[in-house]
Amino acid sequence: MPLRLTIVSIAAGILVAACGGSGDDGPPPSLSVSVTSIDADAGGENVSVSVSNSGGGSLNWTASIPSSVDWARISSGSSGTNAGTVQIEVDANDGAAREFELTVSATESASRTVTIRQAEAPPVLDLSVGSTDLEGDGGSITVQVRNAGYGTMDWTASLPEDVDWAYIESGESGTDSGEIVVQYGLNGGVDRELEVTVTASAASNSPQSLALSQDWFGAGACTYPEARREIFDLMEEVYYFNDESEQAARYGNLVLEDHNTLDAMLDELRWKPETHDRGFSYWLTRVRSDMIFAGEAYVFGFRIIFIVDQFMNPVHLEILDVYQGSPAGDAGFQRGDKILSLNGKAIESLSIDQIGAEFGPNEDGHEVTFELEKVTGERSTLDVSKRLVSIPTVPDEHATVFDTDAGKAGYVHFRTFFGDANERLLEEFAEFNRQGIRHLIVDLRYNGGGSVPIAYGLATLIGGPELFEGGRQTVLSRRIHNDLLESYGWNETAYFGCGVYGSQALVAKCENESSLRDLENVVFITSRSSASASELVATAMQPHENVTLIGERTYGKPVGQYGFDFCPSVRGSGKGVMWPVSFATVNADGFEDYYDGLAVECEVPDDLVSQLGTAEEGRIAAAIRYIETGSCEAPASARAARAQESIQFTPPQDPVQQHIGY
Repeated sequence: MPLRLTIVSIAAGILVAACGGSGDDGPPPSLSVSVTSIDADAGGENVSVSVSNSGGGSLNWTASIPSSVDWARISSGSSGTNAGTVQIEVDANDGAAREFELTVSATESASRTVTIRQAEAPPVLDLSVGSTDLEGDGGSITVQVRNAGYGTMDWTASLPEDVDWAYIESGESGTDSGEIVVQYGLNGGVDRELEVTVTASAASNSPQSLALSQDWFGAGACTYPEARREIFDLMEEVYYFNDESEQAARYGNLVLEDHNTLDAMLDELRWKPETHDRGFSYWLTRVRSDMIFAGEAYVFGFRIIFIVDQFMNPVHLEILDVYQGSPAGDAGFQRGDKILSLNGKAIESLSIDQIGAEFGPNEDGHEVTFELEKVTGERSTLDVSKRLVSIPTVPDEHATVFDTDAGKAGYVHFRTFFGDANERLLEEFAEFNRQGIRHLIVDLRYNGGGSVPIAYGLATLIGGPELFEGGRQTVLSRRIHNDLLESYGWNETAYFGCGVYGSQALVAKCENESSLRDLENVVFITSRSSASASELVATAMQPHENVTLIGERTYGKPVGQYGFDFCPSVRGSGKGVMWPVSFATVNADGFEDYYDGLAVECEVPDDLVSQLGTAEEGRIAAAIRYIETGSCEAPASARAARAQESIQFTPPQDPVQQHIGY
């Protein structure tokens, strides 16, 4: 028995050694992950982590994310044995960059972590506007730009290239939030749309566009087709040139529906637009028309001349006249200043039309940045805003009496036949009478015309009582019309007389104080800007006074217009006023055809170095010299007019520019 028990014990010992392991059966389990970090897309995506057992034996593992993370979740593979894949669903980010740690744990091995990062949210471009409806009369609209996402968003704004009736005044570019201010013009035609497009390369939804719509300006009173027909019928009846056979044929050949604006239709109906109707027939809103007659507009308050090269490319602009108390006058603009750039854009880099666009609409508060060069060469940059300006028709500093070798000469610089012209002329001419002037210098060099009755009044003041006192009827001018209107009795002869002043007080002042007697010389200072009523006065005086023109040939407009209300066609209540060429003016000698302008006896360049109203200014000095000697030779003592380095050019002007300026 003892021997047997010993053998069993030895066998048991051998079995224990075989099962308990001596370190020769392989490594223990070891947890491994495929990556240590993952960068998830800001827009959200599904990412994955591979889990494996890089050791021996069997490995059970689990995966988890912090409970505080609500923007990501394990969609599959939250646990496994040995090899497996953890799928993680990451939401889109709408804020700052963020991250969390995925933890993979196993009891048989050390845990592993994977950092999952997500970039900040992308910018999101958002456009908004108070109303997508644009005013038919024109104006401005502000588009709000906002970054509705995260991060930084640089953007640019644009309008379609083929849009010539609107432009971006400010806000062409910006970062994140900002405003785009779009200026747009009067709609004188069919309804139209404008699309503002903003592009931001970093934004997830770029580009974005905002569609704006503009009704025709008369909406609510009449439709555009109704107004178009009304203007067409009016032209067919009253247009002065209708007696021309070619003009009569145009009405039958014109297809109204082919013209989307009133201006386009008028352009097709103009008679000889290069020489005879150079934009003389036009239309305005009732508001704009009334403002011009009052001598008012939203402007800077100056007149300019374009200086161009031999190819008619702009070189710079020169200021001819500045109105005291206007924005330009308050900013220190002066006659003779050069405008080198507008809104940072050099004049020489712009076309004539582009320069007009940079000046912008005649709206209150519209700001332009000017780079000026003084006569001294000093340069400055000024921001000036338009506001309502009442043009001083006869500035106090530009009405004076000069003592000449031939006697006293009254000088008056007359800017426009609108506004308070009657009252100012009566006052200045009364002063001329009190001082006993023998000669008169009327400076019309920048006067584009205006009211015919005011022109009749000025001619009466110059002609004096001998042309009308005692009931005498002396022909001042005749108005002639087309054959149809002549048959209606529209032709008219105007006589010198103070009745055109209307009120009894003004008529009495004209008759008793202001009409000049026994003038020896009447000198008109003119330029290519002297037109219409200015030319009417000069030609009306030629048969009756010793009249001389000094300066430059006039513009050439021997025709005039009547104003006709339209839309609706109830006289006096139209939203618009049509001004078609309706008559020609003829003086007492029958002189009427001066479409190429009135010639001057003494050709004298404009002296922009000297101020208006001074005896030293080139054209005024020449007028005084002529009065004294009857000669056009300039006096040696007078400052020579500055020679122009380039060609002076006056582009086609709208009524505001013609009568009031910029």
